[in-house]
Amino acid sequence: MRATRTIAIVILLSSLTWMGCDESVDPVLQTDEAFTFYGFLDPSSDIQAIRVFEIEGTLTRTTTDPLDAVVQSTNLRSGETAVWQDSVITYLNNTVGHVFYANFQAEHGTPYEITATTNDGRQTRVQVTTPPDGVVAIEQILSTRSQVQVDLNWSAVPRVIQAEVSYFVSVPFPDGSDTTTVRVDIPSGRVGENSDGSWRVTILPSADIAAIFSALNVQPGRTPVFLDNIEVRAFVTSEDWESPVGAFDPELLVQPGTFSNVEDGFGFVGGGYFDPFELQLDDSVARDAGFSIR
Repeated sequence: MRATRTIAIVILLSSLTWMGCDESVDPVLQTDEAFTFYGFLDPSSDIQAIRVFEIEGTLTRTTTDPLDAVVQSTNLRSGETAVWQDSVITYLNNTVGHVFYANFQAEHGTPYEITATTNDGRQTRVQVTTPPDGVVAIEQILSTRSQVQVDLNWSAVPRVIQAEVSYFVSVPFPDGSDTTTVRVDIPSGRVGENSDGSWRVTILPSADIAAIFSALNVQPGRTPVFLDNIEVRAFVTSEDWESPVGAFDPELLVQPGTFSNVEDGFGFVGGGYFDPFELQLDDSVARDAGFSIR
């Protein structure tokens, strides 16, 4: 599941970047750079993936022809290397992308170098350090009637840039004979940096419950919804994963060199992973948030 998720995020990230490429983007002319990279190394996954574009002087749609590229990664601490394989992805808008992948699990807090080399010896490379395995704790739970706030703390990590929440709830069968458990995903986590350098993720179950009832297609007060547990997933990243324009806007970041850590090429490769944390709310807190109590 985590490997599939990593590849899916890389595909989505690179497709959004391509969608940002329109006629207003300056073409890359008279350059010896070979490739553009987009993606990240994920220490929670046993498959790594990045998208590789061939720089051809103008912005053209990639074909299914094999890229003139040997892609390799090196663990700069252990010296271990891996050769990446090409895969061709066709997006919904019929554009084609080359997503290279390798079967290994990146180590936390470790520097890596990724290179792509052409037959004539031109090489694009990037160095990235994966983020360490963080420490997660509940900072506080504030609960009053119809107002519940949960603050979680991620420490010993460079950066958290987003968070998402899954609510696992039980609802009764129509005949009342039993209940079934349903997972509802909501991209509602709010992220902020604390004064000590740790990162705070805030969720509001009392606000999210409206989206939960809507997803279940049930009416409050008529169908009981019991809260089993909550999973919060923070996307922990390397320190350099910070947009120079203040937001991840494909229309801006796609401009060559705007958001890049790649040498002799363009693009960005960071380190990142979704770090999950599960919690349960006391009955009184769940009731304050609007859930039913068994």
